[in-house]
Amino acid sequence: MKKVLCIVPLVLVFCFTLACKDKAAMAELEKFRTQAAAEEQNRADLKMLVEKLQLAIDNHDSVAIAQCYAEDATMVMSGEPEPIRGREAIAKNLEAVFRAMPDLNVKFTTLISGNHIVFEGTTEGTFTGPMATPAGDIPPTGKSAKYKSVFIAKVNADGLIEEDRTYYDPADFMRQLGLVK
Repeated sequence: MKKVLCIVPLVLVFCFTLACKDKAAMAELEKFRTQAAAEEQNRADLKMLVEKLQLAIDNHDSVAIAQCYAEDATMVMSGEPEPIRGREAIAKNLEAVFRAMPDLNVKFTTLISGNHIVFEGTTEGTFTGPMATPAGDIPPTGKSAKYKSVFIAKVNADGLIEEDRTYYDPADFMRQLGLVK
């Protein structure tokens, strides 16, 4: 009987130890589940932002596009001497692009990772409207351009683009439009 009484406390200690480990494991599992759910929600939010951007681009709605950007967003583009700063300046830049190429068509595929979206796409349009530049408007040539581009967006906690880095070959673009040889 003494042996049984000695074994019972050992079994109880063993069971208690296992129960504590199971609780710790369950807490860790719950932490991973919560993190995965947050990441999935973030991914869904970024997919909605991508859809909103594509619709606004398709509609040539510079204001709706700019609303996807933070008030103090920065846009860095190939061929631009300085970054474009602020939502209002971004909208103005897009208005100028749509004015110069009213048939502009942009199609892209996306990759979402963390708080970044990478857009890879093809842009095409015909230069039928004046192109605004710091030196003044360039008259349209009537020529078309089709080029590849990559746009990397960093999205803030509010779900708005805070940094936009757009890369394309400006020399090829200008050559296709007949502006350089």
